[in-house]
Amino acid sequence: MTEPSTFKRLRNADIATIHDDTGEIYWWMLRSLPAINYLGFQTFTYPTSWRSLNTGGEFPSYTDQYDYLDYDYKVLGQLEENVFRDDLVVVTSDYYEGETQYSIDHLISRYAARPETLIVVTDSSRFTPRGGQRPLYQEQFVENVGSYDRLYTALESAYESAGWDLPLLDTKNLFLHDNANLYEFVTGEELGDTESLFDVLPDAPFLPLYDVFGEIFARPDEYGSVPLDGEDVTGLERWLRRRVEWDRDTASKIARSLNRAVSGEGQTFDPSHAARTPVVKEAADKATEIDAEKSSINKRYYAWLQHNR
Repeated sequence: MTEPSTFKRLRNADIATIHDDTGEIYWWMLRSLPAINYLGFQTFTYPTSWRSLNTGGEFPSYTDQYDYLDYDYKVLGQLEENVFRDDLVVVTSDYYEGETQYSIDHLISRYAARPETLIVVTDSSRFTPRGGQRPLYQEQFVENVGSYDRLYTALESAYESAGWDLPLLDTKNLFLHDNANLYEFVTGEELGDTESLFDVLPDAPFLPLYDVFGEIFARPDEYGSVPLDGEDVTGLERWLRRRVEWDRDTASKIARSLNRAVSGEGQTFDPSHAARTPVVKEAADKATEIDAEKSSINKRYYAWLQHNR
């Protein structure tokens, strides 16, 4: 299959810009991260607070950080020299660029003179680095990929070519679609929206999304899973809104529902218990029906269903 031109433009650029005008200022910005990661980009930086449940202080008080997918996260203010020898994806916003000390102007000047690629994902097509005279996309050394919708549409075609759908009607987060696909593949039950996915999640330990909640609800000095306190439940609500297109009320409802699942059943989101459940073995057996060599999507799905075996 011929690779879409959008993918080539990203991989071949010195600096590429993607804007994701979500309409929800400060929220939803990380929904694009799985799509870019699946294209082979491995190193990301974005505000540390977006990875933490602790929203009550300034860095470095964000000690416990959580996310799904196996990528390298770097703190913007502590990027090592050797990072600039790798491709880098930065997710930021007009607010962080203009109102905090976390400007990315130094990244732009470095990558403009290097063969590696810098991808800048922002909340506005008019994003202008601090001290810049024009929006970043207008610079001669920048490849303007355009909106995240364009990248998402190209990936939607890639999924269709591989024999998979994007079944969730209310999200453009590919990782959530992946989990819905795997759930239907293992159980035969279709999921049509993100709330349905999170409703079944506590009883679906074979899903890769389950793993991150195993980390969130774990405690190093206690067995099993332990519910969050009130402040951290609020932090979980915000963590979810960074990644899922939910309003505050929906995110709060889901965060509290997940917390209740842990409160009522000490084994929910406990990784050691999950590995012993029959459904995990059934999912691993079902994975043998996937031709992992057919596509990168198949390869990813096969690995996820087999990882607890």
